[in-house]
Amino acid sequence: LGIDEAGRGPVLGPMVYACAFCAVDDEPRLKSMGFMDSKQLTEAKRDALWSEVQRVGFIGWKMRVLHASEISEGMLRKEEKYNLNAMSHDAAIGLVRAVLDMGINLKYLTVDTVGDPERYEMKLQSIFPTLSVKVAKKADALFPIVSAASICAKVPRDMLLSGWRFCDESMGSDYSWGCGYPSDKETQRWLRSNLDPLFGWPDVVRFSWAPALEVLQKDPRKHGAVSVIWGDETDETGNTKQQRGQMEAFLGLGVQKRQKVERHF
Repeated sequence: LGIDEAGRGPVLGPMVYACAFCAVDDEPRLKSMGFMDSKQLTEAKRDALWSEVQRVGFIGWKMRVLHASEISEGMLRKEEKYNLNAMSHDAAIGLVRAVLDMGINLKYLTVDTVGDPERYEMKLQSIFPTLSVKVAKKADALFPIVSAASICAKVPRDMLLSGWRFCDESMGSDYSWGCGYPSDKETQRWLRSNLDPLFGWPDVVRFSWAPALEVLQKDPRKHGAVSVIWGDETDETGNTKQQRGQMEAFLGLGVQKRQKVERHF
């Protein structure tokens, strides 16, 4: 079984983790099909290989989609932040467990690394002691089964992004966002053109990425956004506390214990 991801770096769209698995004796068939790092293949070739994966019958696959909103929520927590490496590890571990739960007799696990490969390998080996685990940099270019997983992640990720639409058509129809990476000029233009002054962007954007944080936290007014300050009980002024108390009394909440709600922007 091999594991790889697609969409780790973009500011737009999901990150997709995928695994591909097959019988050990079928590995030479993977090589003959032309699997290699999906980033080195043309879009037409990736689409063709994705179709082959679903057609040939000897390759199994699963995926885990981490939507932009899920990534943002984890990384922007006030406490116990959930960083991208931790999400990636958990996604990979979840995929292995899902395949084992299917009753597949796994023997070998090969993973494209996230962070230090030796530490990641030790972590996976401790969780799955019955498997022979290999974690490597650029594993998608070295191992055909990881290359197949790369296709199973990259093509669906591109389909999800290209198929994303505003939930309300009146909100917009601009889907010319380029490749979604922060350095892409068309992506930069799309972010500028589709910024709502109060709410930021729709949920296709990762609010936890540097281009979004630059606009919404560091200098919102410079970019035409509204500066939003969230008050909590630790920094309320006397007037703010009085106003809160008056509002709660009006709503009949004065005698109830307030629950502290964690807010995410």
